[in-house]
Amino acid sequence: MAAHDLDLEAVDFLLNQHAQIRAGLREVASAHGPAKAAAFADLRRLITVHETAEQEVLHPRMRSVLDVTSLLGQEKHGTELLAELDRLDPASSEFDSRFTRLAVEIIAHADHEEIEEFPVVRERLDLDERIRLGHALRLAEAAAPRHPQSAEAPGAVAAIVERVREAVRGAFSHG
Repeated sequence: MAAHDLDLEAVDFLLNQHAQIRAGLREVASAHGPAKAAAFADLRRLITVHETAEQEVLHPRMRSVLDVTSLLGQEKHGTELLAELDRLDPASSEFDSRFTRLAVEIIAHADHEEIEEFPVVRERLDLDERIRLGHALRLAEAAAPRHPQSAEAPGAVAAIVERVREAVRGAFSHG
C-alpha cells in the first residue's frame, strides 16, 4: 500500500484496485510458464481480497439505497471461476479458455460497478463515511496473506476470504 493510499476514500481506493486487476489480467494473459502461475496467484489474491472487502464493507452499507443483488451474483460467479482456474494447470489450453471467460466477466463487472454503483456511493455517502469505508477496505487488503506459499496453497481463496472477513469485523467492532 502506497502512503498516498492512506487518504483515499472508498471509491477511489476501489477504482485503484480495478486498475490493478485490469493490469493483472493483461499480465496473466501475456505470461508463460512459471511467470504465468505466479501472475495468476497474485491476481487471484487481489480479486479475492477486492471482492470480499466489497461484500463485507461496501455492499452492506449500500443495500438500503441500491440493489446490489446483481453485483453479488457476479461476484459469486467470479469466485467460482477463480476456484475452477485454481484447479487447472496454467500452461493448459483449458486454463486459457476459462481465464479468457473470467477476464471478460471481471471487466464487465468492474465497468458495472464504476457506472452503476460508485456514482451512487459518492452521491449518498459523505466524504467522512467514504474515508472510513476506505480505511476498512485497506485493513481488509492488509489482512490477506502476501506470501507466495500461502497464496498458492490449496484452499487459498477460502483462507483469504476468511482473513479479510475477520479483519473487517475487527475494524467495525472497534469503531
